[in-house]
Amino acid sequence: MRLAIALLVLGTLAGCSTKYDLSGADWKKSGTMVQDITYDEMECVRDAREAGWTPDLVVGGLVDVARYVVEERQRTGAYHRCMLSKGYQPS
Repeated sequence: MRLAIALLVLGTLAGCSTKYDLSGADWKKSGTMVQDITYDEMECVRDAREAGWTPDLVVGGLVDVARYVVEERQRTGAYHRCMLSKGYQPS
């Protein structure tokens, strides 16, 4: 029963994970070609990958689920800050 609940929670959170659209359609900057936007998006994704970190408490269960949510928010925030620092605005 615990395994079923854990799988249900993780399955639900999987839909909440950060998804990066690297097509160049989510951000705009005047005078910038789509290829340049995509390149900058890829750089920001690489930077954001390193941003999501929380200490592993070795407790497991719902604590790990909460850690995962916090890490995803950190990554999303780092990605958005990176794109904004490069002069882009969300579309």
